[in-house]
Amino acid sequence: MDGHAPLQLAVVIVNYRTPALVQDCLESLLPELASLNAEAIVVDNASGDESLKILRSWLADCPQEYSEKVRLVASPINGGFSAGNNLGVAQADAHFYLLLNSDTIVRPGAISSLLEAMEADPNIGALGPRLEYLDGRAQVSRFRRRGITSELIRGAQIDLITRLFHSKNTPIELSEPDQDIDWISFACVLLRSDAIRKIGVMDEAFFMYFEDIEYCLRIKEAGYLVKQHLDARVIHLRGGTSSVKKNGNNQKRIPAYFYRSRSRYFTIRGGKAVLLAANIAWCVGRVLRSVKRIGGRGAGRSIPSEWKDLWLGFFARQEQKSSKIIKGSSQAKEA
Repeated sequence: MDGHAPLQLAVVIVNYRTPALVQDCLESLLPELASLNAEAIVVDNASGDESLKILRSWLADCPQEYSEKVRLVASPINGGFSAGNNLGVAQADAHFYLLLNSDTIVRPGAISSLLEAMEADPNIGALGPRLEYLDGRAQVSRFRRRGITSELIRGAQIDLITRLFHSKNTPIELSEPDQDIDWISFACVLLRSDAIRKIGVMDEAFFMYFEDIEYCLRIKEAGYLVKQHLDARVIHLRGGTSSVKKNGNNQKRIPAYFYRSRSRYFTIRGGKAVLLAANIAWCVGRVLRSVKRIGGRGAGRSIPSEWKDLWLGFFARQEQKSSKIIKGSSQAKEA
């Protein structure tokens, strides 16, 4: 880049029409960066609103020792979560990169704790904190990989089936004994630059969702570990940056990009045959769930049109893997 020594840490925050959330996130983050050779890079994903103007004004009122650690970058397009984070990573040379959602609040000491844990074990390629709600309750943020059996569980939503195939169930509760983690939430994740150089950037053909699973599996296949460091605590205001979680919780239809990403993930991991098997497994689970409902027993929540959207995702055209944004990309401009 400019010939200077690499930063210890570059924090990438992607904004899409959430300037108030970004401000709250930065207010919690910047004191944590004060003693570090670090920079926060806020990428505006072509919000098309007043985001950049609001953030520039806010930074102008910040103490200089904070504002000088923040760089605003304007993306010419809204390429989604992967593209926005790739663009942010491309702006700085650093030993570690922290991808941080705008709907997060960093607890005191979380950043230094993550860095210490990562620096202590060179085998860790991706490290997540304990994600929690505002009231301190833990969120599930470590997972087993999604597969055919986990789709059966997800379609059925029946306790007996979940218990029967527990080792294939995607969420790993904090109460469970030590487990092999396949992926962690990218609401907050610390990545090792050596791992990024080895496996490349995130797949930009994922607009949003499933890119974290796919990337963590690539990290593991490259010989690194995916871990969670529970001493580092970060609040995650779930759903603040996407309608998927909010719609699912409120039993509303989920955006089509979720199902396209799901289809891409299964296709990458095993081709159309695995995607077909995953869809069939989900449908079998949903039939079992319907039978349970007919029998007069509760069967959990239902998301409208999910049957149809799964199959629309199956037949959707898959884009080629895209890694257009590289170090020093001219596609971004500093805002």
